[in-house]
Amino acid sequence: MTTTDQPSRGELIARLNTAGRELSTAAVMFHSALAQLHGLSSTEETAIDLLQRFGPLTARELGEHSGLAPASVTGLVDRLQRKGFARRIPNPADKRSVLIEAPEAPAEALAPHFEHFMSGLEELYARYSDTELATIAGFLTAGAAVQREATAQLTAELPGTRPGGGEPALTQSQKLTVQTAAHGVVALMAAADPGAFSSARAGMAAGKALSSATGLTGRVLAEKPKGLKLGGKSTADIADQVFPALAASAALLGDADPGEAENFRSVIRVAVEAALRIRTPASPAMTAMAARIGEALDRA
Repeated sequence: MTTTDQPSRGELIARLNTAGRELSTAAVMFHSALAQLHGLSSTEETAIDLLQRFGPLTARELGEHSGLAPASVTGLVDRLQRKGFARRIPNPADKRSVLIEAPEAPAEALAPHFEHFMSGLEELYARYSDTELATIAGFLTAGAAVQREATAQLTAELPGTRPGGGEPALTQSQKLTVQTAAHGVVALMAAADPGAFSSARAGMAAGKALSSATGLTGRVLAEKPKGLKLGGKSTADIADQVFPALAASAALLGDADPGEAENFRSVIRVAVEAALRIRTPASPAMTAMAARIGEALDRA
């Protein structure tokens, strides 16, 4: 090929753009098909791949790798956890936060589907020299960074995400979980008091303590609960709603802001203490309930 036959830079860039779009479409189609085989969305399958490649990540790190906003990451991890493809574990480097990891067995179920694809890539690599492969790798790495930045800009515009990178907002469902946990604790402490009058006072004292909460937790609790249903035929029925909500609240608030999980725990402990102070000494039933709530918070 002579110099005059060489494509212009504009033509080369156009070819690269077209090839990039074709590669992107092919990748989306592959991962969508793989996700459907396992009852996942393509975003969920991509998150599993990130957790396998980078190991346990904080919610913030998972957001950085995926380009998703904090509120989007929280919902994503919740879904993966329900499906058994992710779990939250204590962060040994920061007790205020948790790490997200992909359990080995469920994640490995995806691996066989990559064998044919990886075999084809190995054959493709063999066509290029080491120098050419280094150039291609550099271009793809830089291109992925550009793509992640573009994704982050798009997800920042989604509902539930505050512009300018401020405090992350929670979805209505997540707010309801926090409200169920907090107001449920008030109901449990009131129900545990054997006296009608003192029971009402215990509930009022605990509820007043919630109203003094600050931070994201305080703002969520200050909102009027929408769809909050705490009830049942017994205290056990209420507890069945509240204790799972305590763990879920600490996890989702920790994902939004590592320090917020501890703030939430502190708010709940203050509410429990406020209820206990209504009786001196506190009744055995209230003391036992306070202990159960404390244990739930320690596990959360």
